Amino acid sequence: MDVVYGDKKWKFNESMTVKELLEKTGLRRDPVLVMADGRLLSPEDVIHADARVLIINAANGG
Repeated sequence: MDVVYGDKKWKFNESMTVKELLEKTGLRRDPVLVMADGRLLSPEDVIHADARVLIINAANGG
């Protein structure tokens, strides 16, 4: 899977849950939303190895 977060990029050759992906990218503690192939995912959803993943900062300043 190809993963993009801002200017950072990762490539993984395995399926994993959103929670596992955030652990592997070091973004577990960051307020983010994860989308795969245009669909918003929850932490327990499985992302397939051939997916295109976009991680978006969910912090809302004010």
